[in-house]
Amino acid sequence: MRRNLQLGLLFAMLALLVAIQLVPSGVSNPASEGEVSAPPEIQNTLRRSCYDCHSNQTRWPWYGRVAPFSWAVARDIELGRRQLNFSEWGAYYPLTRKRKLQWMGRALEREDMPPLSYRLIHPSSRLSPQDRAQLERWIDSELASAAASSASKAGD
Repeated sequence: MRRNLQLGLLFAMLALLVAIQLVPSGVSNPASEGEVSAPPEIQNTLRRSCYDCHSNQTRWPWYGRVAPFSWAVARDIELGRRQLNFSEWGAYYPLTRKRKLQWMGRALEREDMPPLSYRLIHPSSRLSPQDRAQLERWIDSELASAAASSASKAGD
């Protein structure tokens, strides 16, 4: 009797696991609306360490297609894109772009990005001290350009 119950529970769990595969994660890679323009070394770093969560060019890992893991991956990507999406950089207003750059700078300072959970699974996404320094210089340069641009517009 006990063995039959165990087999029944195992079968039910397997059936449930198969059934939940039919529930889509709901995230895709939509078309881009104006990629971020940056020097090649910055683009390479962004693509390697940031684009999976912060662009419409996500490289979906195998576990990102298996429920229930796919739901967590989809949620993380959706939140990441909402926070900052390099594929929509050209559609951001200048003030929004400035705020996104400031957020990136703070995240780099605190070493919040990429998140530890992502770095553990994707070791190539780790930012070296040189990567961080390059990104910080690029962010500072972009912020300075934005400030100069808004100052010249204010003077017109």
